[in-house]
Amino acid sequence: KEWGAVHYPKAEPAVGWVGISEIVAHGNYFYVIERDNQIGRAAMTKKIYRIPAAEMVPAPLGGDLPVVSKELVRDLIPDLRSTNGYVVDKVEGLAIMQDGRVWISTDNDGVDDSSGETYFWSPGKL
Repeated sequence: KEWGAVHYPKAEPAVGWVGISEIVAHGNYFYVIERDNQIGRAAMTKKIYRIPAAEMVPAPLGGDLPVVSKELVRDLIPDLRSTNGYVVDKVEGLAIMQDGRVWISTDNDGVDDSSGETYFWSPGKL
């Protein structure tokens, strides 16, 4: 077997970088957390997108890759601001229950220069 891939078009960062921190399959979609590495008011991208599973057809590496479409499902910054604390950078966990309820978590890295805060919440169903 050989590796294949699709092209996922990430958001362009205002500053820093934007990456994918989670991919979860549920139903006919793949759900992706796309986030920047910014905190507080500088944070701009902490979002959940979904990609139709039917578009996840990989092409061989080394050639043109099919570009998948993405649909914004939820902007997580309002959720993160709702606690009146600062917006953390590492939204990295996503679980989708069988009934469609979603659970989201952040990663505090457990290092000395971290606040030590970890958020774990459910916004209900997407």
